[in-house]
Parts: sequence; structure tokens; C-alpha cells
Amino acid sequence: MIKLYHASALVLGALAITACSPQAAAPQSESAEATPPPPTMEPAMTQTAYSASEMKMHDAMMAANGADVSEVWARKMIPHHQGALDMSQVVLRDGTDPDIRRMAQKTIEMQTRDIAELQQWLQGRPSGGADASARTAFMPVETRMKDAMMAASAADADHLWARKMIAHHQGAIEMARVVIAGDPDAAVRTMAQKTIDMQSEDIREMESWLSAHSGSPSA
Repeated sequence: MIKLYHASALVLGALAITACSPQAAAPQSESAEATPPPPTMEPAMTQTAYSASEMKMHDAMMAANGADVSEVWARKMIPHHQGALDMSQVVLRDGTDPDIRRMAQKTIEMQTRDIAELQQWLQGRPSGGADASARTAFMPVETRMKDAMMAASAADADHLWARKMIAHHQGAIEMARVVIAGDPDAAVRTMAQKTIDMQSEDIREMESWLSAHSGSPSA
């Protein structure tokens, strides 16, 4: 009986030591330290026939730089106007409304002249130099314009062009106000004011068209 008692005591002692050992607690520790799930990814942006033109424009505008606020504005507005040209070519290809086609053709003609005017002004400028503060001054406007253009939606090419171009033109107006406030070159001030006047008129025309054609559902 004494031997049996001692054997039982030894077995119980061994079980107690095993239960308290780090190896026994390991499964619980691993569970508590499990790797958290990866963060939820943002949904992919909806792609449209205009997406390639938009991204090309935004990337070129963000990369543009210059020696002062006048040059920065001019170098940003060239790809901005080119974006309008490219998007207008898309709606001429895919759209059907005659008024939208007329507005798109007018946009192509006007923005082509504006690009030539900006390039001519830049030819008389000495090359070199980069003003980081002048470049930064335009970034909030560029970001708002990009977000508004990307957020625009519609079920057809005509409505989508109008909604995206309103945001596009509004960005041009705000950028023109930034350069005017920055005491630019006299010729740039004249071009910027012309941009405000012309783009404001175009926005009113597109808003009027959208109001008259509101029956088309958004995408």
C-alpha cells in the first residue's frame, strides 16, 4: 500500500508540473497573439472611357514645376487644357447629343488656342529654377478637381462628359485665381482672367444642358 501511495503521488506531481510548463500554455499564447486580419482595401475606382485621359492629365499637372507662380501656372495649364481636348475627343467618338458635340468641338478649338498661347509665353522665359512654394499653392485646387472629376458619374457618355468637364473647368477657374493672387506676370494675369471668364461661361452652358436633360439616370 505504501508503494502504491508513493507511485500515485509521483504521477500526480508529474501531471501538475506538466500543466504549469510553458509548453502546456503555448496553444493559448499562440491564440492570443494571432496575426490580425489585413486592413480592408478601398474599392477600385470605376473605370470609364475618360479615365485614361483624366489620369494622364492629373499626373502631368502634379509633375509640372517652374521658377515662379506664373511659370508654374502656365506649365500646369498646358496638360490641363490637353486633358479637355482628349476628353472631348472621347465624347465626339462615343456621344450622340448634338449640343454636347457642339460644346466638345468648341472646347477643342478654344483649348488648342490656349495651349499655343501658353507655349508661346513659355518660350520667352529663361529655363531652370523651381519654386516649391509656388507649386504647393496649386495642390489643394488640383486635389479638389481630381476628386470631383473622378466622383462624377452618369449612364451615358454625354452626361458624363458634361459633369466631368464642369469639375475640370472649375479647377481651371480656381487655379487662375491662385495665380492672380500670387502677383503674376502681366501677360499671365491677362490669360488667367480670360480663363475665368471663358470657363465660367462654359460651366453655365453645361449646367443648363444638364438641367434640361436631367431625365438620364446617374450611373
